[in-house]
Amino acid sequence: MRAQGASQELVDAIGTGNLKDAKLDAKERSLLEFVKVLTLTPSEVQDEHVEAMRKAGWTDEQIFEASFEASIFAFLNRMADAYGLDYPSGGWLPPDQRAEKPTAKPAEK
Repeated sequence: MRAQGASQELVDAIGTGNLKDAKLDAKERSLLEFVKVLTLTPSEVQDEHVEAMRKAGWTDEQIFEASFEASIFAFLNRMADAYGLDYPSGGWLPPDQRAEKPTAKPAEK
């Protein structure tokens, strides 16, 4: 998301599930709420979730695409976990797990 221009604050809010503090419009918020339910508790997805997406302005094709992409990511993450693949060292970490970057020492003369 940072590579696409999103602020670090927005990335952190989404990454930590703190959507109430994220600067999102109603349409974006509905998408993230839907994808969260689909990802964490897929058996709980109901018609009401899809209808909320429609009311927020998403088309059925866009809802299908969001569902498809979230499902593919879940599958790939589970396969990576099953094979013991590590996450990239340069990936996102929650703010409380980030190592402080060392301050640069002044050049010696």
